[in-house]
Amino acid sequence: MNLPVVSLVFRKELKETLRDRRTLMIMVLLPLVIYPLVVLALGQGVAATRMDQKEKVSRVGLVGKSWTQLEQALADHDRIQLVDGAAGDARLQRRELDLLVVVPATAKKDLASGGTVALTLRYDQSQDRSSVALNRAREVIDALEVKLREARFKGRGLPLTLANPVDLERENIASSQALGAKVLAGALPLMVVLMVLLGAFYPAIDLTAGEKERGTLETLLVAPVKRTDIIAGKFLVVTTIAMVTGLLNLGSIGLSFFLGFRTYLDVAKLPIDLPWSSLAMTVVALVPASIFYAAVMLAVAALARSFKEAQNLLTPIYMVFMMPSMLAMLPWIKLTPLAALVPAVNIALLTREIITGNMQPLPVVLCIVSSVIYTGIALALAARIYSSERLLFAPEPLSTRLRGKKGRGAGGPPLRTTPEPREAAIVLMMVMALILFVGQRLQLSDLVSGLLITEWVLIAMPVVLLMKLGRFDPRAALALVPVRHRVYLGAALAGLSGWVLVGVMVEQLQQRVMPIPQEMLDEMQRLLFSQERALWLDLFLLALSPAVCEELLFRGLLLRGTRQALGDRGAILLNGVLFGVFHLSIYRFFPTFTLGLVLAYIALRSGSLYPCILFHFLNNGCAVVVGRFLGDAKGNAPPELVNVPLVLAAAAVFALGIALVGRWSRRAEPGPDPGAGAAP
Repeated sequence: MNLPVVSLVFRKELKETLRDRRTLMIMVLLPLVIYPLVVLALGQGVAATRMDQKEKVSRVGLVGKSWTQLEQALADHDRIQLVDGAAGDARLQRRELDLLVVVPATAKKDLASGGTVALTLRYDQSQDRSSVALNRAREVIDALEVKLREARFKGRGLPLTLANPVDLERENIASSQALGAKVLAGALPLMVVLMVLLGAFYPAIDLTAGEKERGTLETLLVAPVKRTDIIAGKFLVVTTIAMVTGLLNLGSIGLSFFLGFRTYLDVAKLPIDLPWSSLAMTVVALVPASIFYAAVMLAVAALARSFKEAQNLLTPIYMVFMMPSMLAMLPWIKLTPLAALVPAVNIALLTREIITGNMQPLPVVLCIVSSVIYTGIALALAARIYSSERLLFAPEPLSTRLRGKKGRGAGGPPLRTTPEPREAAIVLMMVMALILFVGQRLQLSDLVSGLLITEWVLIAMPVVLLMKLGRFDPRAALALVPVRHRVYLGAALAGLSGWVLVGVMVEQLQQRVMPIPQEMLDEMQRLLFSQERALWLDLFLLALSPAVCEELLFRGLLLRGTRQALGDRGAILLNGVLFGVFHLSIYRFFPTFTLGLVLAYIALRSGSLYPCILFHFLNNGCAVVVGRFLGDAKGNAPPELVNVPLVLAAAAVFALGIALVGRWSRRAEPGPDPGAGAAP
């Protein structure tokens, strides 16, 4: 082996690989964004669930009335509801009780004689509420036991550890299959997602980008068949392979458990058995998983010009769907109606609920229906790509073509007017990484300076730098063009009324579906609506800064960068989703998602960023003013704001504002010289 030659080839190939911006984006930027987002969502879920568990009351049944002191101590606990333990075992199995405390009839006599009371705690290990109740009861019993020891031994000069006044025995009533279902539910949901993703990955690439490289796609397209029929056939192939892959993996899991793992459990005498019926029912979750992932991967792969580019495009999709599915491994995150609408997460949670037998009709129906809707959207996008030769046989990126030209005269290349989706994605991931690693720490250190730096430096500055380094005309690239005065009036009316619909009604709806723990809500309100800051500072901090900086990124760069590839509807939907994720809160996603949809719609209808900035400022400003002057000491809006007349009036004003924006807006796409004024 010639080491100098090997070294030369290594350096050459490494340089060529690192020149590929997509490779750098997947290697560096994507992990810097995806993993912190997952950890953040995971942390919020854990913290909120723990707070919720602290607030929930444990139902504890008491059998035997011979120890009055214990009964009183349990009743005094603020998170224990003491009930009669009659028929306690059956009620515990029906989950009407969380814990059963059995006191022997000789307890009073044993205590009087200085003996030991044999207490039995019966619980269901497969249920989280039962385990929480067990811990609470043990805390009460431990505290009571300390008092008994002090009364017995301390006055006599004897050590407190001389004897145990209480002999505590725990009895788990969960069946071996229930325990097996709990173990299986911790790992199988993520495995199902991985199986289906892996099964759909390469077939989706081969049937789209692979055909382009082989030169067989043109032959297929000139055949006398509809493009939608072509997409439907390819979709069925990818779905079938994904489903078969999932079924084979499920069968392998069951066979491996039966032949190998079962033996080790028997040797260790662990009461765990595999719930075969639940494993078989998991096939139900494979169906929506297969059709959804197949459709998404087919649509994304159709945009690629080569097999390698398709891999680069689908790898982020793979990671995006895989990482949130890890949330289903946490037993306290439930399949709520809101969670049933979140792609990837809903399928993983549905798998877990099927295994544990905790399925509720409404979330299951919402999960299946939403997956079908998302599948239809992805297939519609794929059909649109196959119907447009401009998208299907896309040329080289615009930046590559511009670099190959000498420009017009001595001035060099003309200024660019439209960002590419890749450039918008890179800037967004850079901004997200900066916020996750820098912005959050700055805000925790000092809220005011942290928010200002986050908005103006971490969010706005990357957009400005792209405009400069990418040789863009900012007015055209970010839609900084004037519009008619009546459009501004419409945006103002919509912004003044939109905070009621989005900020109050949507949040009220989310509180019913996925409530924010009160402790977390109080802390958030205290930070945002502090009476110690001047009103003008709060308006600049919480209203003007987000209105300018976030609009430059989302309705400016991102919306303009994705519109040509996805169309108006696709760009609006993606903008709303990214805007919801951007706010880094699983509890704020739905309100910010809704707000993002409205702002993206205004941006496209008006053809300008200025109405969006005005709407965003007024929407946030109203929330600041209401929280400051009409809210309570914690900044919570008064309940009387949520009433039917106010909501109807706000809806009417909002509709009028949106109508003004749509009717008297400049609909034409701003060109390279948009400074000439509004279109007539």
